[in-house]
Amino acid sequence: MSLPSDVQDRLTCVANLLARPGQLDGVRIRCCAELLRTAVERSVARACGAGNTDRPVHALLISLPSHVDADVAHDASQLWHALSRAIRHHGYELTPTVAELTGWHADTASVAASLGPALTLSGNIDLT
Repeated sequence: MSLPSDVQDRLTCVANLLARPGQLDGVRIRCCAELLRTAVERSVARACGAGNTDRPVHALLISLPSHVDADVAHDASQLWHALSRAIRHHGYELTPTVAELTGWHADTASVAASLGPALTLSGNIDLT
């Protein structure tokens, strides 16, 4: 399944940054986490039918299980919270490692694909 271009662009940008791990400093690590988090947010908003609204992400995450499988909703919520913590870590905390960012990148791609549009039936089904 193909991801929306805005989500795919963010994943590609993070993949390019992760390809040069020696150049990842604190700012680039936060940029990677922010790009991944916005990819998750856009995927969640689409799954909830919110599009480009100003609804808070927390509200969308709460309503997500009514739109998709509960396990997928849980994974999306956990990933969003982990990325939020990575973006807002304090100077005395350890920054996320390249391995963590690589895992979050894979998780974001997986969650975004799982939150893609569901197949719907069109037309009438005769049950007689």
